[in-house]
Amino acid sequence: MAFELQGFKFTAIAGENLTTKQYHFMKLSANLTVVGCSAVTDIPCGVLQNNPVATGSAEVMVYGITKLVAPSLTAGNLVGTSNIGTGVVVTPTAAGSIYYAGQCIIGTGAGSAEIASVLINCATPIITSGS
Repeated sequence: MAFELQGFKFTAIAGENLTTKQYHFMKLSANLTVVGCSAVTDIPCGVLQNNPVATGSAEVMVYGITKLVAPSLTAGNLVGTSNIGTGVVVTPTAAGSIYYAGQCIIGTGAGSAEIASVLINCATPIITSGS
């Protein structure tokens, strides 16, 4: 069972309908609204804690232990975002790949929609590059 320990959160305007994106990685848009991550190279600003409609109030956890939709994780994995905002395992040594990470799994997940517990630090993301 996934658990949380709230850390630093902020509230911003949802730049799109986020009703199906609770516990997904978010990013800031050019007009400083919150939208879902849509590429593996997006730099997440945090994990969405609620499920607002477009222009609603989006609660985003930047630092702390949060729930995250993240299939097939093992304790100790580094985590980045997928192209749909779910958590994926980051492999810093993958040749020719660039990852934006700042998260470390402390729980586990399995299955296509499993919710894991993840220690995140999106305030200081780690940029890794494969060789």
